Amino acid sequence: METEDTTLQTIFKIVKNDSHPETYLCSPREIILRQFQDWDTIQGHLQLLEKEELITIKQLDKIAICITLKGIAKAQSLLLQSHQPLFAFSFSRA
Repeated sequence: METEDTTLQTIFKIVKNDSHPETYLCSPREIILRQFQDWDTIQGHLQLLEKEELITIKQLDKIAICITLKGIAKAQSLLLQSHQPLFAFSFSRA
């Protein structure tokens, strides 16, 4: 598995239990605490994931990362491929 896919899965695991995971503002700290890679490596992964439109990076008071619906779908697919348990949720559009 590509290492940026691991970062995507990490973000997905952080946000998956939120009622609106695509709007959850994930902090770099949350990602760093769950991965055994340095910030420069993770930052490179985030840039690649943003180019693929799997996440968005927002510069607020601090950096915040949001997974996109496309990113959620890819993370779920990766988890199914690796036979890891998957939490299921549905989206409702207002």
